[in-house]
Amino acid sequence: MLSRAPLVLLLALLVPALRAEVRVERVLLPEGATPGSFAVGLPGGVNFCYDPARGGVRYVWTGGFLDLAPARPGPGKFIAAARLLGPVVHREDGPAPLRRGQPAPAPAFSFTGYTLRPAAIEFRYTLDGVPVREEVSARPDGRGLVRRFVPAGGGDARWWHVTEGRPPAALDRDAAGALVLEVSWEGAP
Repeated sequence: MLSRAPLVLLLALLVPALRAEVRVERVLLPEGATPGSFAVGLPGGVNFCYDPARGGVRYVWTGGFLDLAPARPGPGKFIAAARLLGPVVHREDGPAPLRRGQPAPAPAFSFTGYTLRPAAIEFRYTLDGVPVREEVSARPDGRGLVRRFVPAGGGDARWWHVTEGRPPAALDRDAAGALVLEVSWEGAP
């Protein structure tokens, strides 16, 4: 009897929507991302650009992940930004959006690394010397991101999420003690 394993593997490779893992590329990205930004593809077709120079999500797009061909070198080829394979549905501008104590001024930010999770990615950094872990996952309905911030220490200080063009958002803690921010948009798949 013929095993179905090769067919399942082939389908998983050919149909990106069947992928259940988190995808990460660190390439030149469009839409104002700084060099060294991360393109992250979450299960369900929610993708985002995390900019470690800025200290946060730069933008979110839905649908396909990336066309990497423009960003890969080749003979006689100029390197260009990878192409997003879906529409941008959310943007965040301004420096280091997570703030401790007061919404202003922007904190000193230092990126320290990341870890892949089964359906999320965790970024690590310091804000004014306070270590923070930020886990980013897709909402179950595919119409947004769930961001969980876990600062080491920080006591009872109020935490804020600040982006240009929007009022500062005070963050509340969930039952596990993480600060939670849900970002949503209309018309996402």
